[in-house]
Amino acid sequence: MDDFNNTAQGRFFPRELVVGQGREKVELSLRPHGRDWLLTIGGGDTHVGAVAVVAPTTLQEDQPHESLTVVPGHKEGPLALLAARRVAEVTGRTCVCLAGVHQNQATESEIQAIVSNIERGTSKLLGD
Repeated sequence: MDDFNNTAQGRFFPRELVVGQGREKVELSLRPHGRDWLLTIGGGDTHVGAVAVVAPTTLQEDQPHESLTVVPGHKEGPLALLAARRVAEVTGRTCVCLAGVHQNQATESEIQAIVSNIERGTSKLLGD
């Protein structure tokens, strides 16, 4: 955890990554925001679909604090929350994740590929 946070002060941030191709392509960006993190996830017609905030556990609290806001009709909430949890867990810092991925008439296999690409991309951004 300390090595990751120390690296954030170096030349490796912000980190931006593209995972997948065509309709399954997603773009992720992880940037320091003071001592905390901002993760953005977009793809297709990128927009604001959901915002998740996760503050990690502390000595006083045994559970992370989480907040999720989803724009009505959007489905990115669970992805934003999972990604923010992962960043907070690895870094020990609060993470805000803004997610918005839209492909018209996406098939089930395209949706599964997009979800997988987001999970892989988040892991890669964190150095996993």
